[in-house]
Amino acid sequence: MRTFRSVAIALTVLFSVASAEASPITGAFSIVGNFRPVNGQTGASATLGLATGLNFLNLLPGGPASGPGLPGSMLVTQANGNLAALTGTYGLIRDFSFAGAGSTNYPNLSVPLVSFQSIGGLTFTLTSVAVQQQSNSVLTLLGQGMLNMAGYTSTAGTFNFTGNSAGGTFSFSSSQATVPEPASLALLGGGLLVCAAVLGRRRRTSPTR
Repeated sequence: MRTFRSVAIALTVLFSVASAEASPITGAFSIVGNFRPVNGQTGASATLGLATGLNFLNLLPGGPASGPGLPGSMLVTQANGNLAALTGTYGLIRDFSFAGAGSTNYPNLSVPLVSFQSIGGLTFTLTSVAVQQQSNSVLTLLGQGMLNMAGYTSTAGTFNFTGNSAGGTFSFSSSQATVPEPASLALLGGGLLVCAAVLGRRRRTSPTR
């Protein structure tokens, strides 16, 4: 198998508000596993170039069943940030359609694919996906979604998938990379505006020399 970062009063207000909320998830992880390209409507096996869905398989013999519509397994090979503890652990990944109407076993993303990936206490809900490249030798997908983990706020993330064919064996790698939440950016912007206002007031009230 082949695998594929001054005003004391203003800053105090900013940090006080921020500390009242849970922090977003930071970091990324890479995974490896096996899949079969399929027609997302019929479930029939297809060439990588004509596939519209993915059937994820067991990574190891004796793992959970992974027929059509049943989750396959995946192994986290690298992880960092809040996700570092996931390195070397196994999780589940759901079958889905990345193009076309899809079906019950291979749902498309007309609605979010809840718990598309689940590993340890982390889940990733896939909300959109787009084909970047597709041929009989390579399939590249780029998806968007939300990471969820106890103790943290829901955090936007990306799903990067690259699948190759070699002797009838398929494998993939992917990662979730987090980005700042709009609320966090608004909070930071508000703090900077307070800083600017306080500085401006001090300049207007300072005695002239």
